[in-house]
Amino acid sequence: MRPCTNAYPRRPTAEPSARHRRAAAAGLLVLAAACGGASRDVYPPDVVDNFMRGCTARSAPATCRCALDKLQDRFSVDEFKGFESRLRQGEVPKEMADAALSCR
Repeated sequence: MRPCTNAYPRRPTAEPSARHRRAAAAGLLVLAAACGGASRDVYPPDVVDNFMRGCTARSAPATCRCALDKLQDRFSVDEFKGFESRLRQGEVPKEMADAALSCR
């Protein structure tokens, strides 16, 4: 009996070159950045910092981050600044309260 052989010889598998590995890594970094890997803030950094500073004085940072994410998803920065203005006048905007409550 003759041993079973493959009619098509196997090609030797080559290790990816360093250049290919670097190109693949660069592609992954670009993809991660495009998918929001760096930051998902829509509001300017000063608005985010101000909100987080005030919120974390009375709530857990994770709750504040969650509330901010919900507000950014739903309201423009101008609308958000209107909420901040109402807060300074002593009114708690329902939109902000709802966002915080939904994160508990």
